[in-house]
Amino acid sequence: MAVEANMETGPLEIVRAGENDADLVAIMVHRLLHEVGAWHGAPDDERIHEVCRELLEGDSRFIALLAFDSERRPVGVMTLTEAVAIYAQGRLGIIMELYVVPDARSAGVGDRLIHEARAIGKTRGWTILEVNTPNGEKWARTQSFYERQGFRHVGPFMKLKL
Repeated sequence: MAVEANMETGPLEIVRAGENDADLVAIMVHRLLHEVGAWHGAPDDERIHEVCRELLEGDSRFIALLAFDSERRPVGVMTLTEAVAIYAQGRLGIIMELYVVPDARSAGVGDRLIHEARAIGKTRGWTILEVNTPNGEKWARTQSFYERQGFRHVGPFMKLKL
């Protein structure tokens, strides 16, 4: 599935990643983890690649989107997962990772990825699309981006490593 939009730097193409895109998705997610400082405790490079391949090959709940600029350079990635919850009255989507390369920020890449996530959600019957954002002043721009997309704060997530 390809969607075109105009970036300030030219056309933008959003493509649903397939099995052959696993390494590119892994590289982009790796960049995200380093940038947000989440690398401590994260899987190593090789494991990230393995997990991407496993998810893209065999888990229908996992969706990865790649954004390419007019020269076919990767400029963004988003991964989504499907979950179910009573509060959502059934299915919901969760944005697990969203990364735009620094040179392409403020050029509409994130907007197009969110737009495509909404379309996927409607097709799959999701009632809600959620995202967990980092806290703090350093991430105010990230939070503002999601607020402009219509997301609202509903409380922080907590996690327990199993």
